[in-house]
Amino acid sequence: MSLLHQRWLAEQLPAWEREGLVTADAARLLRARYGVEQRAGLAQLVVGAIGGLLIGTGLIAVLAYNWDDFPRWMRLLLALGPLAASQAGSWLVLQRGEGAKPWLREAAAVVQTLAAGAAMALVSQIYNLPGSWTDLLFWWCVVALPLAWVLRSHAVAIAYLVGIMVWAIAQAENRVSPFSAAAAADLRLWQPLLLAGILPLWPGADLRDRPPPGSRLVLAISALVGLLAVAAQVAFRPYDQHAPFFWLVMLTTVVVMLFPLDRAGIAEPLARKPHVPLGGFTLMGMALVATYEDPARTLVEGVGPALGLGWCWLLLAVGAGFAALAFRQGRFAVLAVAGLALVPLVAYPLTPADAGGWPVAITYSLVLLATAITLIGLEFTGRQGAARIGATLIAILVILRMADADVSLLVKGIVFIVIGSGFLGFNALISRHRAAVSGGVTA
Repeated sequence: MSLLHQRWLAEQLPAWEREGLVTADAARLLRARYGVEQRAGLAQLVVGAIGGLLIGTGLIAVLAYNWDDFPRWMRLLLALGPLAASQAGSWLVLQRGEGAKPWLREAAAVVQTLAAGAAMALVSQIYNLPGSWTDLLFWWCVVALPLAWVLRSHAVAIAYLVGIMVWAIAQAENRVSPFSAAAAADLRLWQPLLLAGILPLWPGADLRDRPPPGSRLVLAISALVGLLAVAAQVAFRPYDQHAPFFWLVMLTTVVVMLFPLDRAGIAEPLARKPHVPLGGFTLMGMALVATYEDPARTLVEGVGPALGLGWCWLLLAVGAGFAALAFRQGRFAVLAVAGLALVPLVAYPLTPADAGGWPVAITYSLVLLATAITLIGLEFTGRQGAARIGATLIAILVILRMADADVSLLVKGIVFIVIGSGFLGFNALISRHRAAVSGGVTA
């Protein structure tokens, strides 16, 4: 069923239940079978979030007015008063239960989140408490997270995901700095725990609540960037030219890309599972860079130091588990792309210490070509593939090699014209093929 039909069915089912056309059990079965998700309108959620944001910002501005002229007890009252009022408002919203409008839940959650952050900042200022902005951001995220659970607020959940991503980047930077390295939090422990904090909301206790498309993108970006910050922190080796960061980046993108999906998730288009293209395109981009000598040599030289890190072995174990599940589910397209991360591991013991990077660079070109052919072949054999992505990958490979080739500009121009014409013709062929095959999906 197409996304348009799913939305139509989601809109009709509540009316059918009220009119007695379908029972509650039948409606629940229809939602489970066709992946129908009951959602509030996007406009309602946006209006509620913006309204709450404006109210919260206004409260902060009011508190800031003539702040220095107030005595300490008045400052404390002004810092905690809006927080108490917002908590009372949230309690009233919760008393309505399922009858509370989604925009009202969003507004209450956003106002209380802003009030909590303002209260923490003001109390810290009043009593001159030690700490940095990253400490405030961390505790703000921790305090706001239960509001996303209880009030089912997508806006607060998105703010939480952005907050922990920024916090993780700051901790990775602190690890690199000689002045703040000792104060940096261990992201190997904290980042997975913070990401797991979103689980009570998505997928929830019944494992059926899925985030809307926009929230999925934020979730995917937050997970990938946060885990890359972990890789940067554990891979930091002062004055070492053979840093393992780049191969750890590849392994991290594999874990994100292969994150398990249920049957309905596998059947969805790529736009509704953004972690797959986000991880896949990152991995293919790094592989394309590795078709050049210096990046290829740097990538392989980092494998040895990476294998000495426990985080690397954890990524390998989790990636292997995800890959086994993906193989059982027939997700061969993503497995083909994930195989790009194994080239440095295989090349490491076979490459002499004084060897250049050309053997690995040539190997990457061949593996990328094989990956592209696999993505095309899977779709034409009736399986989940990505023919257009495969064709684009081949075109990029040819363009990169022609750019390096010692041939005349005329020859390069003719080749580019041929590639462009072939690409457009292949695109038309794929369109006809998909129109002829019912139920075709991309991986």
